[in-house]
Amino acid sequence: MTRVWRHIATIMLGAMALTSSMMAQPVASWNETLHDFGTFHESAGKQTCQFVVTNSGDSTMVITQVKSTCGCTVASHPTEPIAPGASDCIDITFTPTGRPGPFEKDVWVYTNTTPNRTRLTIKGIVVGSPESVSRFFPVGAGDLEFTNLVMAAGEVKKGLLRNNSITAYNSGTDTLVITFDNNTSHITPHAVPDTVPPGGISTMTFFFDTMRTPVWGINDDHIIIIATPLHSDKVPIYAYANIVVNVVEDFSQLTDEERAKAPTCEVTTDKLLFDNLHRCEIAEATLSLKNTGNSNLIVRRVMSTDKAITTKCDKTLLKPGKEAIVNIKVNPNKVGSNILNSQLTIITNDPANPRIEVRVVGEVK
Repeated sequence: MTRVWRHIATIMLGAMALTSSMMAQPVASWNETLHDFGTFHESAGKQTCQFVVTNSGDSTMVITQVKSTCGCTVASHPTEPIAPGASDCIDITFTPTGRPGPFEKDVWVYTNTTPNRTRLTIKGIVVGSPESVSRFFPVGAGDLEFTNLVMAAGEVKKGLLRNNSITAYNSGTDTLVITFDNNTSHITPHAVPDTVPPGGISTMTFFFDTMRTPVWGINDDHIIIIATPLHSDKVPIYAYANIVVNVVEDFSQLTDEERAKAPTCEVTTDKLLFDNLHRCEIAEATLSLKNTGNSNLIVRRVMSTDKAITTKCDKTLLKPGKEAIVNIKVNPNKVGSNILNSQLTIITNDPANPRIEVRVVGEVK
């Protein structure tokens, strides 16, 4: 029996030793996982920081791989195993060239620990060089530099929402507070953040509600962006954002039967010729619209983007078989050259031809 017990004891001790060996694990303990470089000038060049890792486990730790999320961020890591209780460093270098504004970059460190990866983050604000700022933010308004100030949202069906964004960079030395002067009911502007430190970036989004638009077709609106210095008595900066949206009617859900019963707009001519224009005399002409369809025709809008042309339609609702007269006036003093070459746009609820273009031409003598 003594030999049997000795054998059993030997097996138990071996199992305990194996269990103890299996429980031995490396543990990665970091001095920090986020480093803030603060604000620095692009001309300062590359910025480097160190993240210290200590193996607080009871088995050797190995860093197997390091991955950066951006080519501007490079990390170097130890290739030798880290013994229990020992420490080593990972160096992370950020290159600010051509990257004005705030940044936040991640580096993933893979080890033989549990969990097997750690995210290290670097952040800061780069005060850009004039060359970098002008490259990425070519439209200037005082200390506020913009990617652009004109937003063409294209064609949007009535009832839908559309939004467009622009980005602004604070190239000054004072924090700027962003507000808006908005005289429209269909555009809602929003800046994130609305308080922009030197070297900071703000994204301005303009939400366009087509249900509230005053006219069909082209809507050409301006929103005033106001940037007020926070710590000085300098005058505010004003910039004008231009939003252009073409609001159209949605006929996509009409059935074949509804299309057969729809109105039809016919115009007497597709070209108006003003052959005797004089600088000091307003010229006039007319054209007629006729509803040759089977239900009421609604004249949504008659317009021209040419400042020399004004229009007026005597009716906006035409029953089947009825006509409307459009009066067109041309002011030759507003014609940019001696040649008038423009167009008139007629917008109706005719699903087959909701937008009709009429050429307006002439020569100023």
